[in-house]
Amino acid sequence: MDTIGKRIRFARKANNLTLIDINKITGLSTGNLSELENDKFLPSANALIQFKKIFNISIDWILTGEEPDPNLSLQSIKETKEEYFSSQYTEDEKQLIESYRKLDDKSKQNLWGYLNVVISSYNK
Repeated sequence: MDTIGKRIRFARKANNLTLIDINKITGLSTGNLSELENDKFLPSANALIQFKKIFNISIDWILTGEEPDPNLSLQSIKETKEEYFSSQYTEDEKQLIESYRKLDDKSKQNLWGYLNVVISSYNK
């Protein structure tokens, strides 16, 4: 199954559903469903979400034919982000960013004003 339409058709048939059944569940016309299955156009985000629920399949599989990586978790994303962060900045830059994040909006605004004054005098 090398196309989105073929995967949608496969999932529909694997669930013993007709185009009319899907029409009744989703409101998508049987003509549009047929055209989706024949790769005439791509499904909308709303249709993908409905197919995910109806067929109990992942949107990743519908779009790519591959299941999502089970090893990918919020924790691994956070760790990757932290690794990137720590490799891109000096310790002073990291400390500056962390300190900036602790400021309230008014203090951030004041800091930006100060930085603009310093930068403009530095560039002269």
